[in-house]
Order: sequence, then C-alpha cells, then structure tokens
Amino acid sequence: MKLRKTCFGILATACVAVASACSSSSSTSVNTSASTSPAGSASTSPAGSASAAPASSAASTGVAKATSQIATLLTEPSTIPATSPLPHAPAKGVKVAFLTCSAAACSLLNPGFTAAAKALGWDPTVITYNFATPGQAVQQAIDAGYKYIATTSITLSTITPQVQEAKAKGVALFGAYTDDTPSGTQNGLYGVAQNGAGDLKTGAMMADWLIANSGGHANAVYVDIPLYPSLVGQGQGAQAEFAKLCPGCAFATLPVSGTQLGAGQVPAAIVAYLRSHPSVNYLYLSFQDLDAGVAAAIRSAGLAGKVKIVGTEGQASQLQEVVKGQEAMWSILPEPYVMWVVVDWMARLSEDVLTPSSLSATDQGVEFIVDTAAKATAQLTANGGNWPGPTNYQAQFEKLWHVGA
Repeated sequence: MKLRKTCFGILATACVAVASACSSSSSTSVNTSASTSPAGSASTSPAGSASAAPASSAASTGVAKATSQIATLLTEPSTIPATSPLPHAPAKGVKVAFLTCSAAACSLLNPGFTAAAKALGWDPTVITYNFATPGQAVQQAIDAGYKYIATTSITLSTITPQVQEAKAKGVALFGAYTDDTPSGTQNGLYGVAQNGAGDLKTGAMMADWLIANSGGHANAVYVDIPLYPSLVGQGQGAQAEFAKLCPGCAFATLPVSGTQLGAGQVPAAIVAYLRSHPSVNYLYLSFQDLDAGVAAAIRSAGLAGKVKIVGTEGQASQLQEVVKGQEAMWSILPEPYVMWVVVDWMARLSEDVLTPSSLSATDQGVEFIVDTAAKATAQLTANGGNWPGPTNYQAQFEKLWHVGA
C-alpha cells in the first residue's frame, strides 16, 4: 500500500498542515456495514490458509468465489505482467529524475529507479522533496533539463504551475502512489503506477481472503487515515467486495490521524475500539506503519485469541509476527519493482510505443498473500522480508528493452 498511500513517515507533519482533513482523535464511529447480519463468533486459532474455516450454506457461494479469486495470489509471482518488447533499445544518455519523499518507505523505491534507468544506459537522479512544497523539487528537475520526471505521492493539483511548464517544454511526468489519471499531453501525466484502481483491487483482495478464511463470517474493522484518498479507496474496494460476496459479514472503518500515528497512539485506539465492539474478529490495517505495537497491545488487553490481525504491504516486522503466530496475514508488494515499471513506461514513450494497453498491463502492480509461518519464513530467509519483485524481474524487463546480457 501504498507509498500508498503517500509519505507515511511524515504523516504527523502533513496532518498538522491540513488538520481539517484529518481525524483528530481515534474515532470509534463506523462506516455502513457490508451486511445487516453480524459476524459469528471470533476464531481463537491463528490463520493457516485462506480456506481455514468452513462455510455456512447461506454464504457458500460467496465463500467459494472469494476462495477462487485469491487462489493465484497465495504464491509468489514469477513473471512480470509486461510482455511486449520495444522495437529496439532506446537511445542512451537520457536524463531522468525521480522525486522521492523523505520517509523510509519512499527510500525503498529509490534503488529500483536508479537501477532500471542505468540498465537502459540513462542518467538518473533522485531528488528528495519537501512534502509541504513538492513544486520546488519538480521545478528543480525541469530547470535541470530532465526529459522524464517520475514522482511518488505527489498529486497534480499541488504542482499546477510546474505541470504547465513541463507540458510547454515537452517534459513528461510519471507518478506512483497517486490517484491522478494520466492523460498524456492533456495533463502532462503519462502513467501512474500503483494507482487508484490498484487500491480498489487491493481492498477486494483483502476482503476475499477474510471472507474465505472466516467461512463467510468475518466481522472486520479497517484502520485507515482518511486524509489519504488511496487508503479510503482501499477500504471502499474491501467494503464493495464484502457487500457483493458475504451477507454474513460485517465491515466497519476506524479512522485515525497522522498525529496519532506519529505519537504512537494507534495501538491504544485500536484496543479501545475492540473492547467496545467485542464481535469484531478481524483487524485489517491499511498499511504497515499502523502495525507498530498493535500485536503487543492486543495481547496485553487479553484480546489476542479473539481477533486476527491482517494488513497490506507487509515488511520484515510484519512477517516476523506471522512466523510467531501473532498476526494472521499480510499482502506484500515489491517497491523496487514499481520503479522498474515506471522506467519501462519512460522507455516506451521514448520509442513512441507507450499505449493504454502497456499502461494497464502493469499500473496496478503485483502482490501476493503471506498467510502461513512457512511462507513468511521463506520471505525472511530469501530477502529479509522485503520482496523485490517476481523472480529475475530485472532481466525480464531488460529482455523487453533489448539491453543487458
């Protein structure tokens, strides 16, 4: 998720800057439930596989469909979605820039951009922007003569003057983790990786797992920061899937603020919600930063056997909790791979073969579900819990670009 979700390491600052859009306290109000039927009793066993619980007859069709839809997401992908090769290798020496935020989560993207651009023989630069003034970094990149500029978590509405100048100078913009819609020459944005459709897709995937795992009796609370549209979109995707497939499920949202996250107050807010909503049996975290201290707080509150913790974009600490049986499931998303996708689009634009189909093939990313200790251990052993992407994805891209070995 999601950064999906923008620059989470600086959420506290961002939330203060736009406090009117943030939740100021840990609200226990909920969104409309996906059903009118409450969930069944909470499971006291850790999640093993997505079909661990038996389905009731009333929900069997929805459970079967949810189980089917996540079947391919339970194993690590080995191939990239892009399959169309360029007509020939792009010209070398192209100057490209990536504008990254100062959060640790953003830094995971930087090496992928640099490595992909260098594979093409291009000249990449990474510029860290100030969240409050992203236009300054965009202007810096335009003034320095970069032909293609990629950004993460910057919306076009915050850099309007720079967008207009980029369009006038023929500088192409690309984004990641934003809900802006690329329209090429019309709005200056040529592609967005991990876009709004991807947020909806992630939410639906998480709902499918919860439906299957609970046998159609999930009562889930989704924890998000409503300041960020991508997190809201993920929740909407989950709620829509619950409404469609699970009449015996319930889904609610617990909004928290960036200030609460920065102050370490999220675990207490979650425990308070769970105590006041004792029928909740799944805690769904919208991104990994919300997980800090949550499992320990739930154990201390005596609720560990009553609720399963799941979330998106898990990293090493989340996978370690899965190994220990303290958390049930995390989806994982390869951050370096995301920037190879963006550079692939740049390469295609340079050869005049960037098409809607080439964008749609890769703009929602790749992710998969880790829901057993064995799978979590395998990821921790192979890459420290930071999955880089499908096996040899770099070589797969290079083959499409006619570069490399």
